[in-house]
Amino acid sequence: MQIGKLKHRITIQKENVTGQDPKTGKQISQWADLTTLWAEVTDLSTKDQIAAKAAQSTIQARAKIRYSQTAKQITSSMRVKFEGYYYRIDGNPMADPDSRREYLTLNLATGENAWNP
Repeated sequence: MQIGKLKHRITIQKENVTGQDPKTGKQISQWADLTTLWAEVTDLSTKDQIAAKAAQSTIQARAKIRYSQTAKQITSSMRVKFEGYYYRIDGNPMADPDSRREYLTLNLATGENAWNP
């Protein structure tokens, strides 16, 4: 992967359950930064957006990151912060088709309304 293409900074965050609300019994959780990485973030093309909507998906963009020990820990239960907005990771990261250890692709979908102001 050409390092010059990785021109965006993204932060991967992991949800940590910190306890339970004594009144409602609902779990209380907070998001903590796992790592900050260089990435190539690209918006979906119009054709891809139409295909995603037909499949009832909310994917908006893709982020390519370098493969590393930290990057391989990323799962769909985490979220991505990019340019002040939070995105849900739709599905687990996809490895590159050749070596499977050069880069990972994250599908970024619309985050929950409570995440973004």
